[in-house]
Amino acid sequence: MKAVKECENSVLQNRFGVFKNSDWIGKPFGSIIFSNRGGFLYLLASTPELWTLVLSHRTQILYIADISFLIMYLEVVPGCLVLEFGTGSGSLTTLFASAVVPTGYVYTFDFHEQRPASAREDFERIGISTLVTMGVRDIQGEGFPDQFSGLADYVFLDLPQPWLAIPSG
Repeated sequence: MKAVKECENSVLQNRFGVFKNSDWIGKPFGSIIFSNRGGFLYLLASTPELWTLVLSHRTQILYIADISFLIMYLEVVPGCLVLEFGTGSGSLTTLFASAVVPTGYVYTFDFHEQRPASAREDFERIGISTLVTMGVRDIQGEGFPDQFSGLADYVFLDLPQPWLAIPSG
């Protein structure tokens, strides 16, 4: 699978042939599009689950089976406020956002400045930027943000050594 931005004069080229964007713009999701060599693709609507499969891996990510278990086990539901530390590639953030919609919110932090910036672009592209705020923070060095004290329903530490952050909370 590959995420493709629609652009009238662009093409998608792969081992199955050349696919002109103009051939699929305006077609309903689920349509089959054929290439110049007889290859085909299906037009799929972007969902958080599909996005996890095609996003750019800036870090190791959690996949759907693990994320589904986490969301169900934690009982993350619409209206929850989730704090995530370790934005990484944004895979988990995307599914947290889809679980808390329409009245919940996700705050995600990463110590590496480029990761939240890249994730922000992805979140805008897939339409969840109104549900997510990204920030740069070293949770192990700076501790938990005071403004969320007592407000978060869930805190998820997606870090190499999460136990190092616990004394600061």
